[in-house]
Amino acid sequence: MLPEIAPLYSMGIMESFYGLAIVLFPILLADAINPVLLAGVLYGLGSHRPMINSWMIILSFFVSYFLSGVAIALVFEEIVEIFHLPHGFDYAIEFVVALLLIAIGWSQLRSGDTHPEERLKHESSMSLWDAGMLGLQVNFVGLPFAIPYLAAIDQILKAQISAAASVVVLLVYNILYVSPFVAMIAIKWCFGEQSKPILEGFNRWMHTLSVKYLPWIFFVLALLLLEDCISFFLGYREYSFLSHY
Repeated sequence: MLPEIAPLYSMGIMESFYGLAIVLFPILLADAINPVLLAGVLYGLGSHRPMINSWMIILSFFVSYFLSGVAIALVFEEIVEIFHLPHGFDYAIEFVVALLLIAIGWSQLRSGDTHPEERLKHESSMSLWDAGMLGLQVNFVGLPFAIPYLAAIDQILKAQISAAASVVVLLVYNILYVSPFVAMIAIKWCFGEQSKPILEGFNRWMHTLSVKYLPWIFFVLALLLLEDCISFFLGYREYSFLSHY
C-alpha cells in the first residue's frame, strides 16, 4: 500500500469501528439484560463448589453464545453468496429482526411477571459437567432475550469489515456481555457470605429490568432498526439515524 494512502485507509477503518461501536453499545445493553444467565450464575454460586461451577457456567455459555453468533453470521453470508443476493439483503434481515423484537416485547408485556429461569435444571451438588450443561441450558431457556444478538450480528455484517475483524468485534461483544456476571463471581470471592445481600439485590434489579423495562427497550430498538431499513429501501438511507455512525 502506498505510504500516502495508508493513513487514509487506517483512518477509514478506525471510523468504521468507532461507528460500529456506537451502534452496538445500546444493543449490547439490551442483550445483556438476561435474568436466565443471572440465575444460572447464582445457582453456581450456591453450589458446593461455587467458584469453579459458576466459572464453568459462564464459560460454557460464553463459548456456545459466541460460536452460535459466528455460525449465524456464516449462514447469512453463505445465503448471500449462494443466491447472489444484493446488498439490501442485510436490511431485509434488519427488518425481520425488528419484527421479532416487537413480537417478543409484546409477548413479555402480555405475560407480565414471569420467571423463565425457573425452567433451568440444577442441583446444589452439581458437578463440573452439570455446570457446563447448565451454561448450555441458559442459551436455550433464555432464547427470547437473545433477539438483540441477531441485531448485533446484522450490524456487524452491514459494516462491511473483513471476516477476521468481524470475529474480533463479535468476540469483544461477548466478553463485554459476560463481564457483569463475572463481576458477580468476583464479589462472591471477595466478600464470601457477606456478598449475599449484594447478589440478591442485583438479582431483583435484573428481574425488574427484564419485566418492566426490557419490552420497551425492545420496542425502541425495533423502531431504530425499522427506520434504518425502511430509509434504505425508500432511497433515503443518508437521512437514517443509524447512518450517521
